Amino acid sequence: MTNTNDMYPTSTTLIQTIGLREMCQVNGRHFKRRKGTEEWIEDEPENTSLPPIQPQPLYLSLVHEKQGPDEPLHWSLFVAPENEPGWLYQLTGDAEHMTYEPSDGKVDITSSEPFLTLYQLASLTEGQAMVVKAITDHETPPHAVNRREVKEKCQGWAVRVLGKLVEEGIVSAFKLDMAKSMMQPV
Repeated sequence: MTNTNDMYPTSTTLIQTIGLREMCQVNGRHFKRRKGTEEWIEDEPENTSLPPIQPQPLYLSLVHEKQGPDEPLHWSLFVAPENEPGWLYQLTGDAEHMTYEPSDGKVDITSSEPFLTLYQLASLTEGQAMVVKAITDHETPPHAVNRREVKEKCQGWAVRVLGKLVEEGIVSAFKLDMAKSMMQPV
């Protein structure tokens, strides 16, 4: 009799994610399932093996989150492998006193309550991800003496960062224009 642990993937089995599918091998047998489901289905590959597992590429995304009624969307920048937690670069605070507050570690922005959507802007190397961090770390948040003097919020800050990333060859001018077209009045 075959032990079920010899047949089916266990919690220690190395799983590869490709799009919305997860695949693995156990004792020469191939299994697949839709991401987020429990049941594994044995797969009969046609003389193919799983591609070698390589580090997932990183992506730079523009995140949109809901704010209070009659408030424009909150924008932040997010660097992460696809469908994985990652690093969030954002401004917090009110319009007069915005502060740069990057995440302390990896976060799953898509599971936050105010999350609306994200737009993938660029595929990044590790080196380019460090450039994104350096630029966001040094980009000055907007400030105003009072509410009437507010000229820019987090959306303008994000567009300024993206402009510098275009200059570095990391983000395309097309993606910058796309972001600019989504800006809402302050």
